[in-house]
Amino acid sequence: MPKKASTSPEDEKEQSQWVFLAEESALTQDTDNSKPVICRLRHPRTDDGAMFMFSCGDTLVHEIIVFQEEYRSWFVGQTVQEDGSLYLTTRVDPIFLVLPYLIKAEKKGKLMTSDQLVIDDDFPECNRLLSCTGLNELHHVCDIKGDDDLKAYRYNKDKTLLWLKLKVTKLADRLQEKRINVSSGAAAASYVKSLKTEAGSKDDCIRYAHGMVSDYLNEEVSQELQEYLGIQNLQDATPVSEPPTKKAKLVEKVDPEENYYSTPTGKSGSQKPKKESVAQKKLKQVDKSGMKNIASFFSPKIKKEAK
Repeated sequence: MPKKASTSPEDEKEQSQWVFLAEESALTQDTDNSKPVICRLRHPRTDDGAMFMFSCGDTLVHEIIVFQEEYRSWFVGQTVQEDGSLYLTTRVDPIFLVLPYLIKAEKKGKLMTSDQLVIDDDFPECNRLLSCTGLNELHHVCDIKGDDDLKAYRYNKDKTLLWLKLKVTKLADRLQEKRINVSSGAAAASYVKSLKTEAGSKDDCIRYAHGMVSDYLNEEVSQELQEYLGIQNLQDATPVSEPPTKKAKLVEKVDPEENYYSTPTGKSGSQKPKKESVAQKKLKQVDKSGMKNIASFFSPKIKKEAK
């Protein structure tokens, strides 16, 4: 029986490597020589587990997004990486990840201290969020009671909607500044009608920015934010009036008033008869009896049958 080929540690390393694009800030080591940590956290939109990466020292948190196609591989050095997936990191405000825990506690009428802020038995690594620098902005979404030694937090809906509105407005202004096409469909920006772009660019950017921010909000908060911003649903929105498109004018088939292929009839109102030449007048005076028509000379001759 043939022996199985043993897998060397180098082969195992090649099979487990990934192609990763990450911000430099996420990979820069701290003074304590800590390394980035990849773990699963509860996603605020789906309430399911998703992959996130904490930077060195847990100061920043990034979501890991995977781009993959069916037939794709990587050439890495002298090897071929079978998994052609591309892993990207995008920085996330940690308040979005903490917000579901605050809303859940507020519905139970509870105030949460800092050590109780994020406790999740299913995702124990969530306590790393407490070290993120962004959590010093919790006063934008919470009512805070107590002093510096002991603070208690309670979710505030009005503050949260105002904070989210600022996020959406800032993002919409950035989209408009960069002249990014946010209209529906996959048409290139150069092919979008100018009237539609100018009339709805601000509203389109607000709607698009709301959708991007809602990627980190549950359905209830996303709907509340939509009403707070005054965004209409696409099916309820009044369509922007546009000039009608120019169509080729359809012309019905019209027969000519006169038949130019036939001999003039000489009716009243028709064209005047042409004057005859002297030769034509003399030809009319010639006796044509016994003369053959010129066409008879070109007609086929009929052979007589043999008796």
